[in-house]
Amino acid sequence: MKRLTAWLLLLCISGSMFSGCEAKRKDGSFTKEETTTITSVASESESTSEVPTSSEQIESDIKTTEKSEVLSSETTSQVSDASSDPDQAIAVELAGKHGLSEAVLKGQYDLFLKYSETVEGNSSMGDYKEFVYLIFPVVASNAEYIDDDYFFQMLGSLEITSGEIPHDGTYDVCNLVTISEKTINENREVLPRVLFHELMHFLDWTMNGMKTDVYTKGDQHLTPADIVFFTAEESADLIACEGSWIVTEGGAEYMTAKYFTGAPCAYMDCVAFLTGIEYIMGEEYMDRLFFSWDTDALFQELFLEAGYTLEQYIAASRTMNSTARPDLEDYPDDPVSLDDLLIDLYTHYKGGNWKEDKGFLAIIKNFNGIGLQGWRRSKNADFIGTIVFQSFDQFETLEKAFIEDIPENPVLDQMYPTIFMRDGKLYHGSMAELTNPRTGEKYRGYVIYEWDYETDRRIDYQIRSVKPFVEKYF
Repeated sequence: MKRLTAWLLLLCISGSMFSGCEAKRKDGSFTKEETTTITSVASESESTSEVPTSSEQIESDIKTTEKSEVLSSETTSQVSDASSDPDQAIAVELAGKHGLSEAVLKGQYDLFLKYSETVEGNSSMGDYKEFVYLIFPVVASNAEYIDDDYFFQMLGSLEITSGEIPHDGTYDVCNLVTISEKTINENREVLPRVLFHELMHFLDWTMNGMKTDVYTKGDQHLTPADIVFFTAEESADLIACEGSWIVTEGGAEYMTAKYFTGAPCAYMDCVAFLTGIEYIMGEEYMDRLFFSWDTDALFQELFLEAGYTLEQYIAASRTMNSTARPDLEDYPDDPVSLDDLLIDLYTHYKGGNWKEDKGFLAIIKNFNGIGLQGWRRSKNADFIGTIVFQSFDQFETLEKAFIEDIPENPVLDQMYPTIFMRDGKLYHGSMAELTNPRTGEKYRGYVIYEWDYETDRRIDYQIRSVKPFVEKYF
């Protein structure tokens, strides 16, 4: 609340920092130009006919773990012995009515009751209110980051609507989620993951308090309100942190894959890059990076502590931001190698020989896609060129590895399913067109792969139909 009070004081002094819900360019040596409307990349329209899937089948489609249990549209409440805690019993029963098992509450029973009361009291979510319950497991798993007063104030005023927009969905920091009417009419199968993605932006911008520009002064992280009365001497060593769109956009899709779809469907390069960050730094760091109000400062410090100068980090941020939002950031004339950024971080924080780490190499390979050439600007290009997929024979072998012996005959949206992490393990995922082997009917769904990187073989896969979510929530 202290930051919020200071921020409101600044607004009274200098006028609104937002105009038409767009952030103004900052003054100073290190500037960034960014709209505060956050978008989901549009997908190609597809007309599909999916077969019904039972709730039991949905729950068995994806193997879940303690940290990020993937949700079902018809999850049965798993009631434990809660006779000694009436709030627990009430929360578990209520959660079951909204398709959530007790396991995904993570023991946050009081938090869920307050969450439900706030959602039910919000009249601006329209037909999408029920879907908002599906993000509670993300809230419960990251409850340590909640600024209670600010978050519930924003949850209570969150508006969700539809409109004519150029993207599948947007979250505007005026606290408005908009879903494309065209997508609703022509490509309904993507709606569940689009809305979940936009709600991840909502959490990113509200859960840990008001997200603002960030300044560092030594080891302090400061808001514009904190520095408004600084003297020239006090401002001398202030650093205006660069924006981190690769975390904002990539992180929203990363969390969507981790908690909901199991298959990144947008910002794939950003997701693969953040997979490298989590692989190096761990899940706790990734959660803090995404959900904290001071993401820009944390991300900057990650590189500065690894030995980058401020000037080198600024150059790197321009490449990373352009990768995430080319509509906002021009691609630099002298782009930094994103491969080298991950390799430098690995070398500093993990040590050892990254060339021998099969999991890390899988990230580098996936980040470079198939037949792409960005790796050639890396100082490690001679080695990376020996592991990436560059020939038609390699393409065919890779495709076969992902689709052979699967009765549903998946036609993957990404021939090389995007890599991501859940509970410390690497997975690949892609949306796909699938065929019911019994009826021959086509349907859309997510395919999630578990891989053995030592032998480069598929260990297991799961398939999850999209249809139950579309029918229940849209």
